[in-house]
Amino acid sequence: MVNGKLLKFIMALSVVLLMKIPAIALSNFENVCFDCHPTLQKKIQNEKAHKPVEQGNCGSCHNPHASKHDGLLNEAKNVICYICHKNGQTNEFNRTIIHSPVKVGNCIACHDPHSSANNALLVKNREDICFSCHTKDSVITRKESHPLVKRGECISCHNPHSSNSEGLLKKESGELCPECHKVEEALFADAHLGYSIGKSDCSSCHSPHSSDTKTLLKASIHAPMEKKECSKCHNAKDSKDPLALKDEGAGLCYKCHQEILKDFKKVNNHQIGNRKNSCLNCHNPHASDTDHLLSRKLDKVCFKCHLDTKNRMEATTVKSTHSNIENCSSCHLPHGSDNGLFLIGNKGASSSCMEAKCHPTAVGFSHPTGPEIIDPRSNKEMDCLSCHDPMGTEYENHLRLDPKKELCEQCHKM
Repeated sequence: MVNGKLLKFIMALSVVLLMKIPAIALSNFENVCFDCHPTLQKKIQNEKAHKPVEQGNCGSCHNPHASKHDGLLNEAKNVICYICHKNGQTNEFNRTIIHSPVKVGNCIACHDPHSSANNALLVKNREDICFSCHTKDSVITRKESHPLVKRGECISCHNPHSSNSEGLLKKESGELCPECHKVEEALFADAHLGYSIGKSDCSSCHSPHSSDTKTLLKASIHAPMEKKECSKCHNAKDSKDPLALKDEGAGLCYKCHQEILKDFKKVNNHQIGNRKNSCLNCHNPHASDTDHLLSRKLDKVCFKCHLDTKNRMEATTVKSTHSNIENCSSCHLPHGSDNGLFLIGNKGASSSCMEAKCHPTAVGFSHPTGPEIIDPRSNKEMDCLSCHDPMGTEYENHLRLDPKKELCEQCHKM
């Protein structure tokens, strides 16, 4: 046990010794760091440096002694940048649609935290940075490409952080395209069979990235449009309201697509939405780069409404999802069905799994299913979905529970 006098002596001696140790001034902090990091010193001298680095304030981001975060960071890497780069009044980082790296706080996917030869501390020049993740081949897929895309000027149209418009567009298509294309000129009306397109949604017909035509028309074109029969759906070009439709709602579509109307009359149907024409929830009436004139890729069409399913599939706990999961129509009928969940089979979920030609022999060796086998938990017919959740689970073969114990014990009580 140290007595009081000895303790006072030790404390006094400590103060004297500390006073004799030269302090490291904040202005010289960088010199201490650069003694061990000379490569970084040379790099920032030849490039545009991040403000704290330029001021030698390494401690604003790093702890010089110890940290529970990689790189001796003061905070987790998905948090630290936002300490200084707050949204402020610009709302730069949290608009409705957020770029994936921003959402997870992976700023260094695009920006160098110390210095860069490029503006905004980009890790590559502006022409190449987007193509680091969005490969050029995936964006420019056809013979002709938009000049801005060809030059890699993606941020002319897209906001790299967040946006209130789909595709991270800076504005909606009808407002964005007229900034370069003078859509009110007679030339544009002539190109559109005399119809004044005004501020229409250009992406309804044209691909913003690439196409096999010089006018960047999308690959699949609605039959009336391809035949230049705009008046089949719209009023005559010389009428008071030329772009108005000749009929209201889905009735206009049913004039040609009678077979779809039959599907919509089934027990379960997809005739929903807040539009007058519910067909437009999924389809583009003019042109598309996907089959069946879908407004976007099939899974994105479905997830626009079924966001809960998307979130389930993308949950961090999910380790096993059904193969080909993005092709929703491989199991579900898109317009209408007499089956629950719009499944393609005629005799419940199990028949859907067999009829999809994915598991044709499963019935021969799997757990018994069918009307004679009743699930004691629900008092309903046992089927594939009784044990499997194709949208994803934390267990192999997308089983709902641990197959070594819990799954079986649900029904087979020991």
